[in-house]
Amino acid sequence: MKNTDYLLNFVLPSGATGPMGPTGPAGIARSAYLVTFPDVTAPTGITVESEEKLPINHKELDISNLVELNETEDTLKFNAIGYYKITFTVSAYSKYNGTSFDPTKDFVSIGFKNEETGDVFIGISAWTQNDIAEELVGQGIIAVVNTTDHYILENLSNQALCLNSPDLANIMSQSYFSTPLVTIVVEYLGRQGS
Repeated sequence: MKNTDYLLNFVLPSGATGPMGPTGPAGIARSAYLVTFPDVTAPTGITVESEEKLPINHKELDISNLVELNETEDTLKFNAIGYYKITFTVSAYSKYNGTSFDPTKDFVSIGFKNEETGDVFIGISAWTQNDIAEELVGQGIIAVVNTTDHYILENLSNQALCLNSPDLANIMSQSYFSTPLVTIVVEYLGRQGS
């Protein structure tokens, strides 16, 4: 028998169980849900030019006032310093040029961006080869150190993109939540040391 075998088989006796500690405070999940619904006056979709902001026009769920939405400016501000998990979904396509597929133009690229610094923290890109919207999903984590900074979703493509989704009249639901153009789910992960 090797010395190491002896050490592996040696078991120390268990000590007495200590007293139970106090119950901690109940955790509160902090999250927000933002959405852009189709524009019924624009059945062919909403065009967003290159380097323009995507519309964000409804804050549907934010019990703890985690996010401020400026619907006029299509900007978000976070009300707490810390880490956030951001998931956004966009139903979009690039305008079809009518000829053969051009990989330098026929794509969608969208970034979740700090408007003050210009930094893109989360992005998605996909080629689109016709005028049919595809659901694109971007996800990542950001660190908010300044609660006065504004964040946006921006068209990073060198061409216009179109936001579109199926007509609600053709869906077995009257809820616009079944046909969103943009959704953003914000989850607060806390801050270091807390």
